Amino acid sequence: MQVGHGNQAGAGMGLANSQLLSIDILVGIGNICLLLILIVMYLQSYREFKSKFTFGLLAFALLLLLQNVLFTGFLLYYQGFRGPGMGTPIFFLNIIEFFAFLVLIWVTRV
Repeated sequence: MQVGHGNQAGAGMGLANSQLLSIDILVGIGNICLLLILIVMYLQSYREFKSKFTFGLLAFALLLLLQNVLFTGFLLYYQGFRGPGMGTPIFFLNIIEFFAFLVLIWVTRV
């Protein structure tokens, strides 16, 4: 017996999976932009203070940038990566990450 929601299988929040994945790509690009801002801020701070902590923040941001570039690239170019129902979980993860980066930028600038 198959359990499903008829035509909405794989959809979330009233949007088709392909629509959510398109939004996910845009949010992923936003995450990349926010990470680039953070990297510039951390690099300026590291040049001024030369602290291990600032270097760690810079390395962390660079690794997150790599992860976001790869992940967004997979969403753009690999159709097999776009399984049914992936749109909603990816959307929420990307949105949470986006706001986390905004908080880091806000805390770093204050």
